[in-house]
Amino acid sequence: MQHLFINKLKLYVLVFSFIAKAANAEDLTIQNECAEKGSVPRPDRFDHISVNIQPIFDEDNPKENTWLFRLVNDLHINTREKVIKDDLLFKEGDIYNEKLLEQSERILRKRRYLNYAAVTSLEKCQLTNQVNVDVREVWTLVPAVNFSHAGGNSNYSFGLRDSNFLGLGKTLNFKHTNSIERTGDSFQYYDPNTGKLNSTINLQYEKNSDGIVKSAAIIRPFQELETEWTSGISYSEYTQESTLYNAGKEVNRYAHAGLNESIFYGFKINTESNELTHRFIFGYDRLKENFLSVGEPPNTSILVPDNREFNYPWIEYQQITDNYVKAYNIQQINRVEDINFGDSFRFRLGYSSSPIDTFDGSYVFEGDYEKAISLSKKQLIITNVNALGYYNTGEFYNTRIQANIAYHWQNFDRGQFYIGLNSTRGFHLFNNLPLEIGGDTGLRGYPSRYQAGDHLRLITIEQRYFGEREWFSLFHMGAAVFYDEGRVWGESAIPQSQTSVLRDVGIGLRISGTRTGNREEGAHNILHLDIAYPLDGGADISKFQWIVKVKKGF
Repeated sequence: MQHLFINKLKLYVLVFSFIAKAANAEDLTIQNECAEKGSVPRPDRFDHISVNIQPIFDEDNPKENTWLFRLVNDLHINTREKVIKDDLLFKEGDIYNEKLLEQSERILRKRRYLNYAAVTSLEKCQLTNQVNVDVREVWTLVPAVNFSHAGGNSNYSFGLRDSNFLGLGKTLNFKHTNSIERTGDSFQYYDPNTGKLNSTINLQYEKNSDGIVKSAAIIRPFQELETEWTSGISYSEYTQESTLYNAGKEVNRYAHAGLNESIFYGFKINTESNELTHRFIFGYDRLKENFLSVGEPPNTSILVPDNREFNYPWIEYQQITDNYVKAYNIQQINRVEDINFGDSFRFRLGYSSSPIDTFDGSYVFEGDYEKAISLSKKQLIITNVNALGYYNTGEFYNTRIQANIAYHWQNFDRGQFYIGLNSTRGFHLFNNLPLEIGGDTGLRGYPSRYQAGDHLRLITIEQRYFGEREWFSLFHMGAAVFYDEGRVWGESAIPQSQTSVLRDVGIGLRISGTRTGNREEGAHNILHLDIAYPLDGGADISKFQWIVKVKKGF
């Protein structure tokens, strides 16, 4: 027995020695490589962070070294170095982690006041472990002039927006809006990172022709996969008049008042896996909506939805697999896009109490799953499935299940063949929330809100072209030839005269600015200029529909 114990002990010592040697093998290799260069391996901590903020226009480039572009550089207030450093997931003295560099770069790339971001470390044989952060500025103080025409309806707004006020990364936005629904004036203050616990603040106030909107939120988000915890509180209140349509024409209008309140806290679960992230979030929401008739007899509302109220605690689980890669010309023009080929899953479940018997004791749920699949070096599929709704007394109500599939194939040098599929099914939808389709929601040859119901199908086929040239050092251009086919049918609070399959064809230009800021985080604006020809529908539809719209992608 004694010999057996000694032999086992020797075996354990041998195994542990092998593991230790394997763990140190890479370090020894690095030491040998550095010794051959007459240097030493860099420290295992971040010693120094160097931030290089590049101007809007590169004056070393003859094409950009003009009096106008130099004047723009001189007038522009650059982002302050502290604002850039606040977005980094590490600081000087922290243990070195390559993933923190990649994730910090992704955060900076989302900022509406930057055009480019790269976070890199020096080679491994250095006396210091220096990280270089390179960013390029954009012009952010702009007249906020927007115009869109889709489905026969024109909407416009004008005002003043600065998405990097005094170089602090804050957004101030003053705007007057005129749309088919309402006219009004609004003010927004948005801070993507206050510098305190990486928290965000969003304040908004609107005074419209049919009511007001007030909202406030302070949130510490899960910025990236390494973020340990999240929390937040939000409040919004609004009054407005809402509309239901038939074949693109208004048939019912009613008053609508709502209140939304939410508070939550969540945390990341640390595991041995560096690729898999697990999170839990706990929260409490309150939603309240009241509806009233508008107008004087006999022109009062023909349909007024029932009042609603939900008060519920909830728990959410998230699982994300880290497999991000950098891509180009997928949904943006000549910009870096972060595509995650790992699984992303989220599910939330709550249990509601309500003073309204119909909604009391309801389960509230929402969830989604997203996955990108590489078929080859030139073929990509991005899938997304999401569901949200309520369940009570044995049936689902106001429930939507949606599946999206996007196929991207680089079929020539700067060309892409694209197919987008959207299938949505509704179950016992609230009267004011039908599924709708029209010129502003993917069926470009038809009026807005042309069909409504609880079943939706839409297919979009495009041959896209991504231009390489930067025009006038200000924007990139692209183009598309497209075919749309879609239909909405089924139950609707307003009887629909159009339920058949509708098709259209058309052509369009895409314009992506390279020197101005964006309206939203992580969304580089692309101006769409489309002309569509409807192949179906009634004689009252114009033979050509033109669409002018700013979107987040191609």
